[in-house]
Amino acid sequence: MNENETMQTTQQIYDNEYIPYSIKWGRLTSLLGVVASFVPLAVLAIVFDIMPALDAIVAAATIRISACVVYYFVEPISFQPVLGIPGTYMAFLSGNISNLRVPCSSVAQKAAGVEEGTPEGAVLSTIGVAVSIVVNLLILTAGVLLGAQIIAMIPESLVNALVYLVPALYGAMLMQMVLYAPKIAAIAVPLGIITLVISKTGLFDSSVAILISVFGSIIIGRMLMKTGWLDDQK
Repeated sequence: MNENETMQTTQQIYDNEYIPYSIKWGRLTSLLGVVASFVPLAVLAIVFDIMPALDAIVAAATIRISACVVYYFVEPISFQPVLGIPGTYMAFLSGNISNLRVPCSSVAQKAAGVEEGTPEGAVLSTIGVAVSIVVNLLILTAGVLLGAQIIAMIPESLVNALVYLVPALYGAMLMQMVLYAPKIAAIAVPLGIITLVISKTGLFDSSVAILISVFGSIIIGRMLMKTGWLDDQK
């Protein structure tokens, strides 16, 4: 079997077996996660007879939905190219997407030397996300059991510095993406900065800035792709 036939066979296995299997179990586990998220509410209502008033439920739901509805559209579109389909299901079920799953997925693909958005990238992303979930659970369990003792042993200056951990993580990811696709970064980064500055004036809020940044980058990138300007990312 030559190289072309091997690539075709790999692509067929990915399209016809791996992805359908991932979607089947991804949907099932996601639906189970939705049901499980309501179990504490059911316990409070049924076992302890604790039930808020209907107007309080509606008010709380309205506030929460209005705060999250933008991310319902933005996050899958933003993260799926990096995570891949299986990684997306795993990441949205386990949480900590932007600050843990996406960086682990990106680093795993980078370390393996595969391109994001390819079948190879999706497989490596799945491995990276899976490992991050296992490690996260182990560390979280240790933190719950020994958190107070561990924090007491850490110098105060280091504890105070931990607030910069997430910005540093985003900065590292940004730099990695800039080096990987500088022409796309030349579009996305200025657009994000401009929309952020405008949102600070009160013209629109940060959620709208995210929408404009994400979909604006996609639209402009697609337009430039048709011109051939993005064919050579380097």
